Amino acid sequence: MKPTLRQIEAFVLVYRAGSITRAANELGLTQSAVSILVRQLEALFGVRLFDRTTRAVHPTPAATQAFLAAERILSETTGLARRMRNIAESREGRVVLVASAGAASAVMPRILAEFRTTHPGIEVEMHDVAVDQLLPSLLGSDAEFGIGSIEGATADIVIEPLLRGQLCAIGRKSDRFAAKRQLTWDEVAEYPTIMMRRNTLIRHQIDEALARQGRSLSPTHEVSLINTALSMTAEGLGLSILPSHMLPAQQFPKLVARPLTRPSISRQMSLIRRADRSLSPPADRFVAVARRVLGRA
Repeated sequence: MKPTLRQIEAFVLVYRAGSITRAANELGLTQSAVSILVRQLEALFGVRLFDRTTRAVHPTPAATQAFLAAERILSETTGLARRMRNIAESREGRVVLVASAGAASAVMPRILAEFRTTHPGIEVEMHDVAVDQLLPSLLGSDAEFGIGSIEGATADIVIEPLLRGQLCAIGRKSDRFAAKRQLTWDEVAEYPTIMMRRNTLIRHQIDEALARQGRSLSPTHEVSLINTALSMTAEGLGLSILPSHMLPAQQFPKLVARPLTRPSISRQMSLIRRADRSLSPPADRFVAVARRVLGRA
């Protein structure tokens, strides 16, 4: 048999106090309960730990040799309990996540900044990946969750909506298009346009929605990264066709988004996590901050 933490705690307190009475008061137990714990430990070790008199207890040489190890065990246990309590209350810990390149550029800086302010003791490790690598990266790493756009559910993952944004034409505030409150797809076809390449999910969604209405749009430029599209738009090379939440205002203060209609097409940003795993308390806190920040978007 192995000693229990309660037995070790009783031994350490009796050793420090030199009194079963004082140790009992500190533990919130009766004197007889503490005496039983110490006797159990002595029986387990096969040695006497204290010489008892009517007024006090005196540690034996065996007790002195055992004391430092017992005290270290209690210290490590207390440290573990404190650390787990801090993790449960989100005062410390670590969060590992993956984010699609678009989400990482457009929304994650705001989320990370607010989370660092509200939870400074929690370390965050974010891996930004191409959108088609979002799910493989989540399933093949120690990340607890992913943030980005994904289509098609599987039994292995849970998809929870975080934000839904309408597809927009994004252009410079100084250009004539900015005077419009919204544009139709027919109107946007009159401008140079920048769209994601055909192998991307967002482009597939646009082409399918337009095809259902017998329409199509041939962009002037095709790119693989959202930030590339926005940078090109900032230089006046054309309107970017993207969800409104993919325009980070602080990075591109001279750009403005106008909703596209007839048809209106929306794109969802989601939290993606494994179906068979729960989120840690720090990860739960991070998701709560993400929802709060995106709710203001």
